[in-house]
Amino acid sequence: MAPSIIHRDRYLLQAEGIAISTLPEWIKADVRMEVVRNSGLDRQLSVLDEAFASVVEDAFALHPWVESVDKITKSYPPAVYVDLTFRRPVAVVELASAAGVQLVPVDRHGVQLPKDVPDIFKRYLPRIGGIVGHPPEGQQWADPRVIGATELAELLSGTWEALHLVDILPSARAEIQDQHRYFVFNLITQGGTRIEWGAAPSNAPPGEDDFETKLQRLQQCANLHGPLDSVRGPAVVDVRHGLAITPRTVQKTPSAGEPVPLVK
Repeated sequence: MAPSIIHRDRYLLQAEGIAISTLPEWIKADVRMEVVRNSGLDRQLSVLDEAFASVVEDAFALHPWVESVDKITKSYPPAVYVDLTFRRPVAVVELASAAGVQLVPVDRHGVQLPKDVPDIFKRYLPRIGGIVGHPPEGQQWADPRVIGATELAELLSGTWEALHLVDILPSARAEIQDQHRYFVFNLITQGGTRIEWGAAPSNAPPGEDDFETKLQRLQQCANLHGPLDSVRGPAVVDVRHGLAITPRTVQKTPSAGEPVPLVK
């Protein structure tokens, strides 16, 4: 009897019978209804269908805000609860456009997220500069510099504000060491201090110190020289192989009547 009753109205899943995990505060879109609209789930799928769970899973997995579909629970009268893990923005990529600078949010895997993340969240996220082009929403950036930068942003999230960090700037060209190809990254503070960090942890060349060692050096620098949020901080802090600090050079303003040196 299954073929004759499977598509009767009493067994068809309707939009109002679909429930999902609570949306985090950075998502303003109606994820549930966007999935229903784009996949055509409303009154098209029977709870008696053997492929019910896989159809629902595939529909939600395609949404750019969904990182994973963790569990699907169906019930009767026709209803389903979808337990989801949502993507979280960890940084923004600065992209130049005709309309000005765009801040494109990305998650910890370098996946481009929908641009409707509230400005209050994007304003305090690490900014990744020096990148051109971008993938469609929900797709991972092909540029390994974005992948490395988002890895650093995720690892530094607990100390980002305390260290007054603002930007992550990847090198334009890759370094090569013993056939190992990698990019290096600088961090920029609110006071303009440049922190020479080196490679992202997952792609570091042999012999480069690990993430925790570098972070301890950076925190040591902040303890010795004060917060890195003003022009009184160092010009450059190199944490790659030990702690090397380059102070800012202050150019003396010539006194009245004192000759101004010529630069050739």
